[in-house]
Amino acid sequence: MSLNSQATGSDRRTLDAIFRHPVSHGLAWREVVSLINAIGNADERHNGEFMFSVGEERMPTRRPHNKDLTAPEVMEIRHFLIRAGWSPDSAAASKGETAQDGAAPEATRLIIVIDHAGARIFRIDLADDDRHGITPYDPKHLLHHIERKLRDADRDETYPEDTRFFDDVAAAVSQGGEIVAIGHGKGQSNEADHLSAYLKAHHKETYARIVTTLSADIPHLSLPELLELGRRAFAQEAVIGSA
Repeated sequence: MSLNSQATGSDRRTLDAIFRHPVSHGLAWREVVSLINAIGNADERHNGEFMFSVGEERMPTRRPHNKDLTAPEVMEIRHFLIRAGWSPDSAAASKGETAQDGAAPEATRLIIVIDHAGARIFRIDLADDDRHGITPYDPKHLLHHIERKLRDADRDETYPEDTRFFDDVAAAVSQGGEIVAIGHGKGQSNEADHLSAYLKAHHKETYARIVTTLSADIPHLSLPELLELGRRAFAQEAVIGSA
């Protein structure tokens, strides 16, 4: 079934977002419910439980804890729609995608290793023999190692004024594709989370390309070990996307 046949306006945009690659961030639960009601039925039961029905397909689900769906939750909705006979047409393809044997071309994949001292950016290249080569990413002669200018002795303190650092990182990855960001620690001490939040507020297109953010013990892991964490995250995303 074509996405154009029943869904229009905001519901059509929600459909496009569900099938977008990389997986959309910021897809609201209310938008998904509106879409399902437009093409089928979203029956709210009790205690946040729903039964989605599209055609002959049924899917029990629950209202997420947050307003926006996580990547796995988006993938669950995507798979449900595919089972119901829905699929993205050419108009719903992501900007820059071209169809070839039913698949989109492989995009550049970037790993950002970021902490309070700076950010290092690497590109993953997929060779024909399926070995992964990881090299420093230096688009248009931008340094792949961006040092942070503002420092503070308190590692748990946020840097609300240090926007130039995050803007420099955003500029360095603006021409790339999917992103895995690796930070150190949790909560206020994880710069990958700070970067993600800043991109969401000020560089939404770049934020939409983030596959995941990871927490790692950066001071005690070698660079190859850190990059292997990023490579595995991309591999896991590829498995989810092809399921």
